Parts: sequence; structure tokens; C-alpha cells
Amino acid sequence: MKPDKAITKALTRQENPGLPPGFESRMMAQIYRAEAKRKRQTFLLNIGLLSLTSLGLIGLAAYLLRDYLSEIALRMPSLHLSSEAASQYGFGFYIAFLILVLIVTDHCIRHFIQKKRAKH
Repeated sequence: MKPDKAITKALTRQENPGLPPGFESRMMAQIYRAEAKRKRQTFLLNIGLLSLTSLGLIGLAAYLLRDYLSEIALRMPSLHLSSEAASQYGFGFYIAFLILVLIVTDHCIRHFIQKKRAKH
């Protein structure tokens, strides 16, 4: 099938409309603003969740000290701990240490991933 000469002629005469001046710079500025907004929102969300988690842990520690460990603290004016109380304290320190290790590991992994994404 042969193309129609009138259509071919009309298409060759028609100019391709170009992008308005400054379009690319405005579009890139919008992209950078959107990325900055996303980073700011992520940062604020992380700070909020970290604060909420910290307050929860502090509240839990206060609750445990007030309800469960107050009897132990009143019975021991000296530093002699029973094996039962020592195991409870030891378990508490163990859990706190594990939480600390997990938080540091999470931070390192996130930092590594962000660095890797920045390279690409």
C-alpha cells in the first residue's frame, strides 16, 4: 500500500512542537523538591518512631521498677542479691544489650544501603 502523497506532504510540513524554554530545569527542580520532601518525611517518621519506642521502653522500665522490683529493693539495704533477683537483673541487662545491638546493626545496614543507592 502506497502512502498518500497529501498526507506525506502535510506531515513533512508540520513542525514538531518543541518543549517550552526552561521546561527541563523546572521539571528537575520539581523532582528535587519532591525528593527532599520525601527524605524529610522519612526522617521525621523515623524520629517519631524512635521517640515512641524509647518512651515505651522507659515506661516499661518504670512500671517494672515500681511493681516488681520495689519489693526486692526494699528487702536489700546492702548489695547482696539473691540468685532470683540477680537472674532477673541479668536477664534485663541481656535484653537491653540485645536491643542495643539490634539498633546499631539496623543503623549500619541502613547506612550501607543508602550509600549503595547513592552510587547508582
